[in-house]
Amino acid sequence: MNQKLKIICIIGILVIFSSSFSSIGKAETDYEISFTEGTELIWEITELDLESFREIFGFDPNYELGDQIRMIIREINVLTVYWNILIEFWDYKTDWGLSGETIDILIANYPESYADYLFCLTPVEDYLEQAVAYLPSEYYRNGLSIFKQVKSDTGMDYLWEKKFDTRGILVIETYYDEFDQIIIKSEGKFQIIPFGITFIGFTILAIIAIIVVSIKKKNLRIKI
Repeated sequence: MNQKLKIICIIGILVIFSSSFSSIGKAETDYEISFTEGTELIWEITELDLESFREIFGFDPNYELGDQIRMIIREINVLTVYWNILIEFWDYKTDWGLSGETIDILIANYPESYADYLFCLTPVEDYLEQAVAYLPSEYYRNGLSIFKQVKSDTGMDYLWEKKFDTRGILVIETYYDEFDQIIIKSEGKFQIIPFGITFIGFTILAIIAIIVVSIKKKNLRIKI
């Protein structure tokens, strides 16, 4: 009986030490990057009010309606306080056949250090909600979007919206004037299907089933 008690005590001590070391090794935040190296991203200017742009910002944009930018995620590294994302980037009107510009993007592990990032850590809604709690009153959140009320160099007000997908990738970026009319809108050409691969599989099977049934009915009519 004493031997069994000793074994139980030893196991208990090992479990406690194991939990302690796990807590020490674990990051203090549960936020993470949910996309992978090699991910290719393309955004396109889908709406542009050139007159409004000039009036609010005081200069001409370096892009036109339909122009695209491209980015490939080359490396993702976890640092103590930041995630470091190395990207290869092609700006508007550049040759995608040539090598892009190499850029480092840092994303703080902690929402209180949010700084208008191109990407967002996940879970997105929780990260943005926590970030808004620390940000100035010009910011607010709605679902997967974060909004910022801004005043341009010309003294005019505009609203900046950044909408992320569930991976934390910017999918839509929109600028509105004070009357909520769109000045600029860019959209990702990589948006994921919300129901995922399983949904696609079931859809394909359903289509095949419909075709098979139709063929059988047609053959049955011919025999009759």
